[in-house]
Amino acid sequence: MSQKAFLADFDRQAVAAFAAAGIADVDAVYMPRGGGAGVPCSVMVDRGTQAFGDDLMPVAASDVVISLFRAEVVGERDGVVEVDGDRYRLKDKLSDDGSRVRWAVSNA
Repeated sequence: MSQKAFLADFDRQAVAAFAAAGIADVDAVYMPRGGGAGVPCSVMVDRGTQAFGDDLMPVAASDVVISLFRAEVVGERDGVVEVDGDRYRLKDKLSDDGSRVRWAVSNA
């Protein structure tokens, strides 16, 4: 099994387990930039505070990151994800390991 196939299988099982525990959502909808039909998908929404900066007084900002899964949808900049009554606009792709794609988002 290739690394991509392993990661896809692992992520599929992890999302199912996380959804059962209430920390992932399997009923989200992704809407492409510019409109079009919505795509049902599973997501993980990470809310928290991220510190950044190297100076003596680093800046801290509230940060929300959404993980999409390539088996369902990759997403594109300015696409919108609707999950649990909230709407998020995809802004910056943070990482893509071939299975899970993490996006920094803003409220849409």
